[in-house]
Amino acid sequence: MKKIYFLLFLLVFSIAACGSGSKTENDEDAANDGNTVNDGDQSDSQPDEEVVEPICLTPKVGPYALKFTDISEEMGVQKLNALGTQITVADIDGDKWPDIYTSLASKNREDQNEPQNIYKLLKNVKGKNFEDITFSSGLFTGKDGTNGIASTYVIFADMNNDGFQDAFNVVYVDSDTLSSDSFQEDYSRIYLNNGDGTFKNIGGNFVYDDMFEAIAGAAFLDYDHDGVIDLFIGRQYNSYGNLTSCEPDTLMKGLGNGNFTDVVDGTSGLETEKFNAENALTGKFNKPTWGVSACDVDGDGFADILTSSYGRSYNALYRNKGNGSFEDLSISSGFAHDDNENYGDDQFFACYCEDEAYKGSDYCSISTGAVISCDGIGTGGWDPGFSDQPYRLGGNSAGTLCGDFDGDGDTDLFQIELAHWHIGQASDKSQLIINDGFAEKPLRRLSEEESGITRKRSGSWNDGDLGGFAADFDNDGRLDIYILSSDYPGTKSMLFQQQADGKFSNTAKEAEAQVARAHGGAFVDIDRDGDYDLIVGTSFMRWASSDTDAKSKPEKQWIKVLRNDTGQDANKVIIDISGSTANRDAIGAKIIVKAGGKQFVREVQGAYGLNGFQNDHLQIIGLGDICEVEEIEIRWPDKENSVTKYDKVFANYVLEINQETGLRHHKIEEYFGK
Repeated sequence: MKKIYFLLFLLVFSIAACGSGSKTENDEDAANDGNTVNDGDQSDSQPDEEVVEPICLTPKVGPYALKFTDISEEMGVQKLNALGTQITVADIDGDKWPDIYTSLASKNREDQNEPQNIYKLLKNVKGKNFEDITFSSGLFTGKDGTNGIASTYVIFADMNNDGFQDAFNVVYVDSDTLSSDSFQEDYSRIYLNNGDGTFKNIGGNFVYDDMFEAIAGAAFLDYDHDGVIDLFIGRQYNSYGNLTSCEPDTLMKGLGNGNFTDVVDGTSGLETEKFNAENALTGKFNKPTWGVSACDVDGDGFADILTSSYGRSYNALYRNKGNGSFEDLSISSGFAHDDNENYGDDQFFACYCEDEAYKGSDYCSISTGAVISCDGIGTGGWDPGFSDQPYRLGGNSAGTLCGDFDGDGDTDLFQIELAHWHIGQASDKSQLIINDGFAEKPLRRLSEEESGITRKRSGSWNDGDLGGFAADFDNDGRLDIYILSSDYPGTKSMLFQQQADGKFSNTAKEAEAQVARAHGGAFVDIDRDGDYDLIVGTSFMRWASSDTDAKSKPEKQWIKVLRNDTGQDANKVIIDISGSTANRDAIGAKIIVKAGGKQFVREVQGAYGLNGFQNDHLQIIGLGDICEVEEIEIRWPDKENSVTKYDKVFANYVLEINQETGLRHHKIEEYFGK
């Protein structure tokens, strides 16, 4: 029967004109009458008819055993001295192959003649190797013509809708930076792509002359659906550890030419003030923002903004109201922090309570006692009325991952947290947060036992989680989570693969994807074979503090390129998407693939997290053992909230989807010129 069915399938669909199967509609009209506004015909959405033969792979039901191969040497990583704690990915020259930027997150300038390799821009030569184009790119040329200006991290987006990736070169500038003798007045700036993979500085400081630019995180989005990319930037401390030194985060509206204007004007709903006793409990104060994400949490089509705070301060969730303004739902949503506020085992609190003046007091009755030496700490590490308040009992939050982790069609979250044993149970740990109908219902946090996202902790443990990404690495249709953990003895990356029951299991070691002191990284189909590979950056911070770690310390902070040898064997939909009335990158577009009676939902995102995480723009959506696609729906972030549907679609091709011209199928090898 299976063979007969496949022959019938081949007969029917091999003559299909795929463009004629597209439909477009307006969300508002569709909601009114349930009908399609414009059925769309081949002339509306497709220039030519296609004859497409089905390609069906026959794996068993997933998940599948993941296996990665280290190809760093053949990609020329050591030869090029490609070092980095942070990685971002973008196709900067428009050849459909993902290029990479690596950075040691420095604030210093580079020397073109004697480079210290503190950052690199590497062209991907068709998955075979990298070519160093750092200084020829123009991306690191200052307004005075100096080549090699500072670059803490870079994120990319098409800011002028010309089809090429522009760049935001971020230089982290705080009060310590300004007082340093090595600071040479390099500031964060926008660089426009010339259309050939080279860049030009459009001049001037990007943000403000009168404000520090301690920009720890930034995210591109189109918050008002005008078809132009906007930018939200998050600022950390200006003076490290001093909460009152924090300055406000800023939403910058894109003008379409690489310039931006501040729209936090008193009516945006994003306004915050310098920390004080009055705004402390409401959360309306400037926070030490570490990471920034933008994704549609409430499902209305508009990107909401999420910020992650260091210093155990509140995280922020700003719901986009769709009218150019936002609503602060940080606390009511449950996103600000978890509900464990028990600081009884905090060792700073314990040392405070060891003092004779407070020992035995009612205030100290919940202390479990000090297990560290309080010499030199005393009462100085704990401030009653401040340290014991909710706005100080959250986490050291590094970033938020957005994705439909439970497969019910809405956007869930994974919060990434740095945590230490001596701070105790009140300090948030990395955690899966489920959407059960936000904003009508608050977000629901899963315990480690419920999600399976856990680890063994003993002794003087530290969770050094600084970043990560959500992707379906085995293409079984379920999102997996890769966590980058660093800066403390024994920390290493973890690959939590989602199992058939929805729980996760750490398979990093078996998959050979476990990297010591993994600090930053990206998922990217580096060889364009239809699955996501890994690029991982490492940190040397505190590495020598452990003999076990020291034995495995590499000579330099070379990046690692790990090729995925599993995902290409499962069925998948590969989408190269671009907007027309929506922004050219289609950031904020929601993709819904209907196949085998299931829905697979992805949202196109730009940069996010701490110090610029940015992954492959190519959307690879795993289908596992399912081959027949019933429909693909695209919800576009434009003024009309347009919806396009395609009902004659085939898996295992590259689907080039342009909002204006429609969908075309391409064989993988031909599309990428392999």
